[in-house]
Amino acid sequence: MKNYKILLLTVLLLVVSCQSLVVYAASPSVRVKDIAHILEARDNQLMGFGLVVGLRNTGDSSRTGFTQQAMTNLLSKMGVMPQGISFKSRNVAAVMVTANLKPYVKSGQKLDVTVSSMGDATSLQGGTLLTAPLKGIDQKVYAVAQGSLIVGAPQVIPNLAPMRRSRETVGRIPNGALVEKEVPISFADQSELTIVLNDPDYTTASRMVDSIKKAKMTAWAQDAGTVIVPVVSSDIVSVMAKIENLRLTPDSVAKVVVSERTGTIVIGENVKLSPSAVSFGGIHVVIGNIKLAADGGENYTTSLRSRATARLSSRNKNLKIVSATPTLSTLVKALNALSASPQDLISILQAMKKAGALKAELEVI
Repeated sequence: MKNYKILLLTVLLLVVSCQSLVVYAASPSVRVKDIAHILEARDNQLMGFGLVVGLRNTGDSSRTGFTQQAMTNLLSKMGVMPQGISFKSRNVAAVMVTANLKPYVKSGQKLDVTVSSMGDATSLQGGTLLTAPLKGIDQKVYAVAQGSLIVGAPQVIPNLAPMRRSRETVGRIPNGALVEKEVPISFADQSELTIVLNDPDYTTASRMVDSIKKAKMTAWAQDAGTVIVPVVSSDIVSVMAKIENLRLTPDSVAKVVVSERTGTIVIGENVKLSPSAVSFGGIHVVIGNIKLAADGGENYTTSLRSRATARLSSRNKNLKIVSATPTLSTLVKALNALSASPQDLISILQAMKKAGALKAELEVI
């Protein structure tokens, strides 16, 4: 009897271990640096006003007053006094220049910048950005941008004028900004590190604390998005490097993201569906042990694709049987077998969410 209890206990432990492996197999472990960052080391956004010259009659028109004013001020500073002269050239465009200043970037290093038209210019292709100071939120200059723009030519539907204009009025300059002033970051008097999760989650924060404790360091979760780690070593860089390379399995919420414009559907890991039946545009989808009804004709697939001519009958012709508690991927396979378009699938998911059958957050972008 004793041996039987030991054998039973061993089997139960094996089952629990297998279940744990199954749970974590779907979500691979990641490093702390991939899902969180040190609060004290943060990015800073820079912005500035500039002029792009060298355009081939695709710049701002004379109706854009601030472009003419900026050109007048620039020429005046260079010793040219354009008094009484109306500036009508369309080879210049007023732009806004933005950049992201990473932490620990020193003076003399370079940044990538994005240049966006703010007037009625039709294209920035072939233009050159003149010297433009980039300021932070404190109105101090941290970098200066200048250089030739790289504007991506439209690859899809090149004959569509609105798409061409929208894509050619934004360009980039790789390494186009020179850092003039760095943002000071010091850990000399730091007694603790604050780790901030990119996506706050109580489960993930708890797992991060467990991972740090396994590395023989003290840590606790202040809330769902903040983990505090006391620093007792003078070599704080080594401590930060050790923490950011620790691995854990982040938890994921049940979420479905759809784009009605492009027909894109992204399905989360933990999405579940309750037993339900859906009919949309002649397509019948059943979740549970219910049979699907389809058109009784021989070419029922064609009639299902054509929602205008589809007619359903009750001949109990089986198309797909889905289990009572399927995942969303099972539903997608069933709909693909019925040749449902992505737009049809998006509408079905929205209806399921309204009915409470979709056990996930549905986000439409």
